[in-house]
Amino acid sequence: MNQPAATPKIVVNGVSRQFPAADPERGLALQDINLTIGANEFVSVVGRSGCGKTTLLNLIAGLLRPTEGEVCIDGRRVEGPGPDRGMVFQHSALFPWLTAIENVEFGPRNLGVPRDRRRALARELIDLVRLRGFEDKYPRELSGGMKQRVAIARALATDPEILLMDEPFGALDELTRAEMQEELLRIWGARRKTVVFVTHSIMEAIYLSDRVVVLSPHPGRVRREVPIPMPRPRQRSSTEFMAYYEDIHGSIF
Repeated sequence: MNQPAATPKIVVNGVSRQFPAADPERGLALQDINLTIGANEFVSVVGRSGCGKTTLLNLIAGLLRPTEGEVCIDGRRVEGPGPDRGMVFQHSALFPWLTAIENVEFGPRNLGVPRDRRRALARELIDLVRLRGFEDKYPRELSGGMKQRVAIARALATDPEILLMDEPFGALDELTRAEMQEELLRIWGARRKTVVFVTHSIMEAIYLSDRVVVLSPHPGRVRREVPIPMPRPRQRSSTEFMAYYEDIHGSIF
């Protein structure tokens, strides 16, 4: 298991985020967040709706800037988005006019990677997410799970060191969601990345993560950090798993 203190990849230091609002207290999404995430660690963030989970992810992505404090990656302050961070959203956000493989190629193309190289890379990633045979399909021709596989491949195409995932399986049915959790762990094992994973599902967080971060209700603060040292693959029905569930559930509700 990774030890976040040994090799800090992401450091969130005293971060607050205020949004414009008539009542400043209602506009305060996050307050004094301190969090360290280790290289190649898989960390999930859970909490009630409106606690600032997505805001925190967007701050790490560089899509938002803190009102106070700073986010650092490898000791450098985050000033905006960068190719070192790939992002996967709840809805795949694929370009509907591009095929699956063209969606995967999009990032490398923008970075100026020659066509032959980016096509070879995209085929490798299509294979990694087990979509061989579907590379020339358009998003409308793919199931929800397939579209999320393409989204993950697209996020990996620039070889980011950090993968930021915002409820990526939230719109899927239960069976597909479980399948995608397995796929994500397989992909993470093959292409080790630092993963920050936002979810409303405590079960999902425990199943996937090295550590679960619990945010308090509005404004979001780090209420607890719960290491999950269980060996993988994890049995959701085990006594140990359910003990973690009850513990984290009690911290949220």
